[in-house]
Parts: sequence; structure tokens; C-alpha cells
Amino acid sequence: MSIQAHTLPSCPLPVPARLDLAALGDFPISNRTSESLAIDASGTNLGFPQDTLALAATANADLAQVPFIGYGELASQRIDFLLWPQGTACDVFRPSSTDSFPGTLGGEALGYSNTSGLVMVAGSNDATSAAIVGALTFDTRSGENYVVDPRKRQVLSEPRAFATVTDFAGKLLVAGGENPIHDPAQPASVLRSSAEVYDPATQSFEPDLIMLADATTHHAATTLDNGESVLVGGRNEISNASNVVQAISPTTRVSKLLEPLGVGRNDPTALHLDDGRILVAGGNDQDGHPVGALEWRDVDASQLPLPFDGSTSLPPRFDRAFVALPGGAALAVGGCEDRPPNPGEDCAQSCNRGCAPTPDPQTQQSYDAFWLASDGSVTRLDFAHEAPEPVLIQGSDGRPWLIATAEDDSGNAIAHSLGLYRFDPWQKRFDAVDLDLGLNQTTTALRVVATGPDAFVWLGADDTGTVVRGVRIGTRSRFASDVPLVSLPDGVSRPAHLAPDHVPDGTVSYDAAGGTLTLSAAGAAPNCVWITDAEYGDFSAQISFSSATPPNLRFGTHSFADPNSPDSTPCQLPSVESTNGGKLDFRRTGTSIAINLGGVTSSCKLTDESERSPFAICQSELGSVTVTELAVTRGD
Repeated sequence: MSIQAHTLPSCPLPVPARLDLAALGDFPISNRTSESLAIDASGTNLGFPQDTLALAATANADLAQVPFIGYGELASQRIDFLLWPQGTACDVFRPSSTDSFPGTLGGEALGYSNTSGLVMVAGSNDATSAAIVGALTFDTRSGENYVVDPRKRQVLSEPRAFATVTDFAGKLLVAGGENPIHDPAQPASVLRSSAEVYDPATQSFEPDLIMLADATTHHAATTLDNGESVLVGGRNEISNASNVVQAISPTTRVSKLLEPLGVGRNDPTALHLDDGRILVAGGNDQDGHPVGALEWRDVDASQLPLPFDGSTSLPPRFDRAFVALPGGAALAVGGCEDRPPNPGEDCAQSCNRGCAPTPDPQTQQSYDAFWLASDGSVTRLDFAHEAPEPVLIQGSDGRPWLIATAEDDSGNAIAHSLGLYRFDPWQKRFDAVDLDLGLNQTTTALRVVATGPDAFVWLGADDTGTVVRGVRIGTRSRFASDVPLVSLPDGVSRPAHLAPDHVPDGTVSYDAAGGTLTLSAAGAAPNCVWITDAEYGDFSAQISFSSATPPNLRFGTHSFADPNSPDSTPCQLPSVESTNGGKLDFRRTGTSIAINLGGVTSSCKLTDESERSPFAICQSELGSVTVTELAVTRGD
């Protein structure tokens, strides 16, 4: 295995510098998992474990105001990582005079492939240039960008705008869209019934098209856990708000129709949740009005029953933003109301469509935010910010990032200015973040794609032209190791690296002074507190508790409850007559699960030895639970 560090030309690392590396994988932290060396120490043999799967890196230089940080995962027997100045936005691509892509911004497909580490921008609505068949990629691991060259015929086979980009078994799938060459006063009449595959190995699109089951544009797309790309809604040849759902297999290269949406919608959001399900939300109906209905699809994108079938709704809003929270939950923020202006009101000052929502008569808050729990329950949150066209981005620790209207020191909105906020799930609020990412230099609406927790890239334009920029704020990842968790308070209000999957309204609380986590007896929907971001293969967890009742446990979608509990499952906790506190030892090795409590052991089998999943402690039906320590060790 070889290891290579890279930097961006726009944000070079000053030298000399010292590089600290941490090896990550299914093994415990030890002296062998960290190394410190000079940044130019090429050819150095490192003593990392042979089964290293990822690296987190920090470089410090005397001439750098902030540390440079990076993260990379093993691919083809090597690990490449890009060193970013922490919390500093950097240019990753600006077209030169010889680049034909992108042209005038509009209609580009934008997506990220975690498998290949590539961000892709493809197609355009600029019918006056070759951008309609162009594309560019940015490699988040090496920092290299590549403009697909029309002169070498490596471009899209068909001009397309408003398509989508998804991960396609290590390649990238550009699907659907519309022909951008048409009368600009009329909607496009030619919709694309095909998808194209970009191969990073050849830096070109494959010549063979994949035919879609249904032509679509202005749809949403995401990748299912089984590797298929699913296209949702949009506009098709019979409806301006399609209810069509289709899945494309990277194995068979065939598109198949799935059960339709309960509510058709144009320009929807399709959000891949932590539990593998898909949340379909937002968008517009046949007549251009915003859709408030929420619809959850199963891990294979099939329909789900009540309350996940579209019968649950939010107040309809244009441009509402959505992002995943731990345990299959989601967050919905902002957007403008579908109403005419009041006398003397200029809605265009803040809203692209519609007007600022009518203030709540009790709180006088206009824009709103909602916590969407995994059981389909919806809780309105206190939200005192202005967010007409918000952007929500994945963040570590269950704390998404929000880009919305900036505020002054008194909390008053600053017109036409963007600010950065971060959601605290324990306090159910958004806190301003003192990071200047140059967001207000952008003269167009931001198009943002997350490339991991606390890392994202956006497409826009500033006074000098089109630009792709990016930032890395942290390096927490699915291979993160934290020991112990509960007894390390982050600040004064919440535990480190733990987050609830339901609104913590009295059912879940954290005592920062004592370092204890309390979960009251479960109601209709048991709350779980998840180790955020991390996923585990073989591992062991030790959960110390002082209550008479031990906590229930979750590993991915598998539940482990007391055999006397009404929600007991085939995988159970050990049956113990009584406890006055104690320690649960949970151990996973391959397909085997073993749980020990007070010298009594229970066991069960998983179906998939390769399954890598998150871990959580949960409420019990039998009584309140107080957890005093949670320690996790990777490896068997």
C-alpha cells in the first residue's frame, strides 16, 4: 500500500511542515496507528497495520495560520488524500480561456461519487456553447480537475440540461435531462430518455447509452444501498409533475420502473437516509405550486405504508432544504410561501419564488424548521432565522451546516448577505459559525454537494467568472474511533460524537457535569442515541449503566431488546433476573453477535458478514436508563 499527500495550487501548504497521520480501520488505536514525519519524507516505510482502510492527516507549518487537514480511503492498494487549510475555502477549478466548460451557468448536473472520490459537473442549459455536451471532474483525493474535451469526442453523446449525477459502481451516471436547444420562451419539448456512464479510468464517457424506462428532466436522483441509481419524479412527456420512479442497475445496465410516488412532483429532493431508506420531499406540483407531502421509500425504493406514503405533510414551501440526521431522521429548513405579495411588499427582495412565510402569531417567526423522525413523526423547531433559499449540508456529530441569511450582532438579518450556521441536535437550534468561506463573493445561487462530513464543494460565479470552490472543516469519518464517548463532553451541553434520532424533549437528556446520558422509559417510538458518522465491522462496545434497567441496543437495522420487553426481537439481551447497574458487553465478529450482562451471554447471527453499520443505545420499555460510559473498540 502506498500513501500520497496532495495540495491544491490555490491553497499551497507552506514548507517546511510536519505531517501527522492516523491509520483507521477495523482495529484498535495503538502506537502502530499513528506516525509523524516531515511533509517531504518520500519513500518512508510506515508501520501501519496491513488492514488499514483510511487515513486522517494533519499538517502544521510555521508559515501557515491554520493547520492543513486531509482524509483518504484505501482504493487500488493506495491512499491519496488532499490537504486543505482547515475551514478555509479554496478554488478547485476556474476555467481558462481554452476551456469550453462550463459556459454560462444554468442547468448543470452536479454530483459526487464516494467510490471514486470524484465531483462531477455535467451538461448545461447554455445552448450557445459546447457546454451542453461538456463535463468536468474534481478529484477530492488528489486535487486534480479534468475538463472533458469536446475536441477529443470524450463528451456526452447527447446535449442535456437538468440531468443528474450519481455514483454508479465507481463510475458516474449522468441520467435524463432535456435538450437545451429550443425556444427559450417555451419549455424543452425533447426530454432525454437515456443515461450516460463516465469512466474515471479513461476520463471519458462510454459510447453506449443506457435507455431509461421513462424520459425525465428536473428529477432527483440518489444511489441505493444495493448500488442502483434511482431517478425520482421530475417532468416527463405526460406530466409537469411526474410520479415515476425508476432504478438503473450498474450490473445489467437496465432501467426498470418501480411503484410510483403517491404525489407527483417536479424538482424534488431525494435524500438517502442513514437507515438506507429514501426521503422524497419538496418540489412543485403540476401547476407549479410547492408540494408539502413527505414520502419515504424503502431501501430498494419500493413504497412504504402509512405514515410514509405521502400522507404526512409540511407547510408547502418553495426552495425548502433537507438533510439527513442520524438513525434515519432528517431536518427540513426554510423556503418561501406560495402567496401573493401584500400591499407594498417586494417579495423579490428575499425570495426567488413566492414570499416570506406569514409569521407565526405566537412566536412571530416567519421561516420554519422541522425534525423528521425515522418513524414519520414531525416536530416543529424553534427557528428565528431568515432562510428563503437555504442550503443544508451534511455535518459530523449529527450537526448539519446551514447557509442562510446572515445576521448582525443583534440577530437582525443582513440583506443580501449569507451566513454559516450549525445545527445542535441536543439544543434543537442553529448557532452562527465564525468562518468566512467567501460565500458573499458568489453572484449566483450556490450549488453545493457534500463530499463527506464537514467537507463540501460548490459551483457558482463571482466577479471574475465561473468557479468551483471547496472547503474541508474536519476529518471525522465512518472509520472514526472514540474511546470513551459519554464521559467526554463537547462544550457544556452535549456529549461528544453522540446524537439522538428523535427530538430530545424530556425523553433523552445529558448531564454534562456528571457525564451521564439518561433515556426515560420508551413511548410509542423509542429514542436511540447514535455514535455519529462511524460505521463498524468487527467491534466490541462496553456500555456501563447505573440504572436498574439496561439500555436496548441497535446495530444498523438490528435491534437488541430485553426478552421481557414488548418490542423484543429475535436478537435479545441476556435474560437477567435483576440488576442494580452494570455493564453490557456487545461484541460482533463476522456474522456472530454476542452480548454479555452479569455473566450471562446471549447470541444471534447476522445474515451478512460484510455488513458495516452504525451503533446506538436506545430506550427500554421496562424503565428509565442511565448510561455512565460508552466505550467502543474496533476489531474482534
